[in-house]
Amino acid sequence: MLRRLAVQDPDLIEAVADVDRSLIRLALAQAPLDRLRSSSNMMRTLMRFRREPTSEGR
Repeated sequence: MLRRLAVQDPDLIEAVADVDRSLIRLALAQAPLDRLRSSSNMMRTLMRFRREPTSEGR
């Protein structure tokens, strides 16, 4: 499978190598409710980017 991915999408294989696994471990160390709260906060932050107009007036 990895060989096939490496041929079809070498950028994906390179990106996987660059993943900061310490952030994944940190998230998994949190209680499920805390992970849900964190993801909800991140969603609200990202949604603000969609709603706020840019400097170009969009």
